[in-house]
Amino acid sequence: MDSTATYLPPTTVTDISMNETTTHIFDTYTFFVHPHWYNFPLVSDNWHYAIGVFISIVGIIGIFGNATVIYIFSTTKNLKTPSNMFIVNLALSDMIFSLVMGFPLLTISAFNKKWIWGNTACELYGLVGGIFGLMSITTLSAISVDRYYAIAHPLRAARNMTRKKAFMMICIVWVWSLCASLPPLFGWGRYVAEGFQTSCTFDYLTTTPNNRTYIFFLYLFGFAAPLLVIALSYILIIRALKKHERKMQQMAAKMKVDDIKANQEKTKAEVKVAKVAIIIVFFYMLSWSPYATVALIGQFGPAEWVTPFLSELPVMLAKASAMHNPIVYALSHPKFREALYKRAPWIFCCCEPPSKATPRTSKATNVSRTMSGLSDTVGGAASELSSCVSNLSDTRENTLEMRRTGKNSNDQGTGNSSQLIQGLVQALVGVTNQQNRQVVYLPQNQSAQQAQGADQNNVFVVDNGGQKIDIKAYLQEIIAAEKIADAVKDTETNSVEMRNEPSTSQDEKEASKVESHHV
Repeated sequence: MDSTATYLPPTTVTDISMNETTTHIFDTYTFFVHPHWYNFPLVSDNWHYAIGVFISIVGIIGIFGNATVIYIFSTTKNLKTPSNMFIVNLALSDMIFSLVMGFPLLTISAFNKKWIWGNTACELYGLVGGIFGLMSITTLSAISVDRYYAIAHPLRAARNMTRKKAFMMICIVWVWSLCASLPPLFGWGRYVAEGFQTSCTFDYLTTTPNNRTYIFFLYLFGFAAPLLVIALSYILIIRALKKHERKMQQMAAKMKVDDIKANQEKTKAEVKVAKVAIIIVFFYMLSWSPYATVALIGQFGPAEWVTPFLSELPVMLAKASAMHNPIVYALSHPKFREALYKRAPWIFCCCEPPSKATPRTSKATNVSRTMSGLSDTVGGAASELSSCVSNLSDTRENTLEMRRTGKNSNDQGTGNSSQLIQGLVQALVGVTNQQNRQVVYLPQNQSAQQAQGADQNNVFVVDNGGQKIDIKAYLQEIIAAEKIADAVKDTETNSVEMRNEPSTSQDEKEASKVESHHV
């Protein structure tokens, strides 16, 4: 039976003994009260005051916490990356959500024990809550997708994710959130007061076909779909890590680099990413699942289960998401903490200050160790790469060109592997130092030509005592590994990768391949 038919407001009760008419207190309110709430006793004053205190704390922390995130990410040079624009958008959305939905509007109404701003303001309050609630949810999905591309396709993501494209994606998020929240103002669904009558939201109690379809639309595209995207993204991230580790194991075996601990690193990365996925999905479910569940009960379950208290608890959890989002997605970010510590060290008075070491330090050590193994195999010059590979991600429009000379390897002493690598090292250093173009000349004879069966692009293959070693392919794996390490490091801290936009690659398959020209 329709809830509007089941729950009729007892608007007038005649007391014969007193010969006078009394009216329900809801009838004195200046906003619409759903007939469902007439069937329950009024909420005690203490509960209203408790909600007022709680929402004040959540609102103040949400406003100042998210404002701090926006300020730090907007004024710190190395945090101004395309991917971090999603973090800023999440913080902006949560800050407005806290400012409008919590303190002071809801706080004042809670201490007055009813919504005091009128029916029009109730609809606008519900509209703003819908817009920025959906925006936060959708931005969380965008962050998870960006995280996947940063790890599974690091160089393609670095090349394609520009500030302009990130801004366009954010605009799409805003437009979608606005379009999904506007229909109640035009007759598809509506905004009404919630159980405590101190705030307003979507009407999930009226079971007319018109209203039910809108609630189902919100549940499907505003909750279930984003949850699926977030969960699927992190499943794919773990699969991408496994695939990458298999490739690194194969490369390590081919190059006989004994000190690459592929199995240990594989397990460590997968476990940490899995933990991050669990944390993100947990907070998402904690914030929005109760709300979605109550909405479904209101539409398809026993309506009498939806008491004022049952309806208010999900509201508080959803509003609290604006407070913990900056903690989960920003405060755990090492570079964000470092920037915050420089400007406000007193915040860390009760906890350990952020480490001064940057992710580059550990990566440089790993790359140096890897290059030392390469040096033992094909020549001592390879170890020089450890100082420049870690800086390759900072290049902009520099390219490396390899040309074949008309000379043999015995001319000018260009034949052995070590000298060939020295030329490549010098070129890489030049590219890293922002020089426009570097050329490496390769001799014509077999020691520097293609390995048998290799395609024509793989020209940088050296013969080390009969062992064909594709140096360029190995360097591709090292550079790609460095970028994946960047992405994994930031994923471990629930943040978005500090990523620049190198242009030394041409397409996804040739991720970190050096551009080759044959003369």
